[in-house]
Amino acid sequence: MSKTKNLRLVLYNEHDAATLTASSAASGTPIENTQINDRAEIFRSADLTELVIVGTLPAGAFVDSLNLLGHNLSAAGTVRLTLLEGENEPWDSGEQSTGEIIPAGIWRAGIDPWGATYNEQLRNPATMFRFPITPITGYRITINDPGNSDGAIEIGRIVLGQDWVPEFNASYDLPIANQDRAQHEYSAGQTLRTINGGNTRRTATIELNWLVDADRSRLVVELGQRGMIADVFVDLYPESTGIERLNGAFLARMTEGYGDSHYIPLHRKTKLSFIEV
Repeated sequence: MSKTKNLRLVLYNEHDAATLTASSAASGTPIENTQINDRAEIFRSADLTELVIVGTLPAGAFVDSLNLLGHNLSAAGTVRLTLLEGENEPWDSGEQSTGEIIPAGIWRAGIDPWGATYNEQLRNPATMFRFPITPITGYRITINDPGNSDGAIEIGRIVLGQDWVPEFNASYDLPIANQDRAQHEYSAGQTLRTINGGNTRRTATIELNWLVDADRSRLVVELGQRGMIADVFVDLYPESTGIERLNGAFLARMTEGYGDSHYIPLHRKTKLSFIEV
């Protein structure tokens, strides 16, 4: 596990229930594609003009994190998050760069260009905001990326909510893997062919061996009763940087139902197994 702060999970996504508008959307790829549904496409803007997404919640909520997932924003792009409470704006991030610079010690002199980033190297890039717990009725996301080589802005999912942080961190030896459904087969001429490959999904199994009653109650309500259909944003290494942070942050669903076992008085053990959506 991380050498610093405890893992974070967003157990309920306020964005999924919001009424959304977007200043630009390509035909057949509305902004609602960033919400949970059986969509066949992600959201895609019509062009590279400034994109403004506004969400209005059906009821007030407390939030402390926003995550843009599976986007195509370049290292030169910017994102600005403005929280809304009625006519007030209780928090504004200002323009934030979406560039994920490869840090010193990993950047390779003579191989990586100066200022190289992870943006174009990851299948599911993530841009994450964290802020003080704030009551809101809505929010506004402003995105600028005029030099994007794709000619439009794409976003897979948006997660807005309040982080759940267990009192005790997950146990050591936390497995995280990239699951690939590829199959190898030999042709008649004995060349090796691979089918169904190239679309890996991350998996992680979290062992919580010191689950206090308050934490258990929240998980029973949010995961035990909603089951495997519930989307959960997983942030395994919230205080890390670079590829460790990005690889450990993804939207997932449980691969099996919730369960726990009585460990010692007032504490329980539970295993949460997730696969990326």
